[in-house]
Amino acid sequence: MSANVGVLTEEQDEKLEMFRTAVDDILRPEHDDYYLLRWLREKMLRTSLNWRSQIGADFLLDDYEPSEVLKKYYPGGLVGHDKEGCPVWIVPLGDLDIRGLFYSAKKTEIVRYTIRLLEMSEEDMRVKTEELGRIIEKHVFILDMENFSVKQMAWKPALDMITQLVTLFEDNYPERLKRIFVINAPKYYPVAYALVKPFLADETAKKIFVYGKGMWRDKLHELIDPTELPVHWGGTKVDPVDGDLRCPSVVCCGGQVPCSYYTTPSRRLSIDQNMDSVIVDKKSFHIIELNVVEPRTMIRWEFKTENYDIAFCIYRQRTIEELKGPNSGEDEEMLVPNQRVNSHLVPEDGFVVVEKPGKYCAKFDNSYSWYRSKRVFYNISVVPPSKDSAKAYANEDHVNEVESIK
Repeated sequence: MSANVGVLTEEQDEKLEMFRTAVDDILRPEHDDYYLLRWLREKMLRTSLNWRSQIGADFLLDDYEPSEVLKKYYPGGLVGHDKEGCPVWIVPLGDLDIRGLFYSAKKTEIVRYTIRLLEMSEEDMRVKTEELGRIIEKHVFILDMENFSVKQMAWKPALDMITQLVTLFEDNYPERLKRIFVINAPKYYPVAYALVKPFLADETAKKIFVYGKGMWRDKLHELIDPTELPVHWGGTKVDPVDGDLRCPSVVCCGGQVPCSYYTTPSRRLSIDQNMDSVIVDKKSFHIIELNVVEPRTMIRWEFKTENYDIAFCIYRQRTIEELKGPNSGEDEEMLVPNQRVNSHLVPEDGFVVVEKPGKYCAKFDNSYSWYRSKRVFYNISVVPPSKDSAKAYANEDHVNEVESIK
């Protein structure tokens, strides 16, 4: 629905009320009309609220302590607000050492840290709304492409991560983007953009504005007062700590991750000494059966392969009663879609929280390979629900503690 609260047509107002009734069972007190207008698709809202519960998004600001390497080398920071009060982020994307981060932290930790930054922006919008007495519901991003190398982004694990984060943003933070300024774009920027564009919604793509070197300052100032920007990015701010023109105490500037932060692939896996291994023959697959007895149980996985990639998925075996019922269909309910992953380059890890007891399966699929068998080292565990499960998901140390006790 393309409309704003207070200017809805009668028909739009009726649709909004129908939507509110349909999702009344999952709404919270803070979910007002502005919130509902961002969604207006029942399934999408239910899926996202379930995702927030699984990932522990509501607790990331208070209960999650990022690793040192992410705090020092994951570029970006909230620097101020535009002329309407929307939060403004600067991301020195060209100084992102994505390989270094992958060699130093788990994928799930990088995703969790990204979500934490988005939640910081959400909290800032809530504070600004109360301060200004009007709704602030969008944010602005300035992506600085200076020093950018398309080689890093074209690295398959990096591209997979970027597309995952883009999808995560589109699915769980809809109608939050006001504008993206891409500045200092190199001549080969269209090549990099073409890799990501298929995963962007049309409305998102329309909000991206690209400028080469020296051509962006006036455009930024049309939307953002110079007093809200560091000197390095066309403003008047200097770092309150040491006067640095890039304000590094506010904007993490990224840079090359020192090798001292690197860990071997085995050290990025929690319980390497207890890992199982299997050889998955060419044109074949291997299935691990998992028994879930309680709702809100977590299935966690970590694995790596030798030399080549492997496909992986998680699914639930539907019961005989379900197959005989009116909604009968596939034998399997897919939770994590089957997808090839480069686990020989970067160890793969993740989790899913399941609501239904029953038999679940983790599948290593090598059926696409006609010539090569694959050796997989893995640890797949079933973690019972904790008393405060959402906080447990937000704090990986707690989850690992549960696993070690188990």
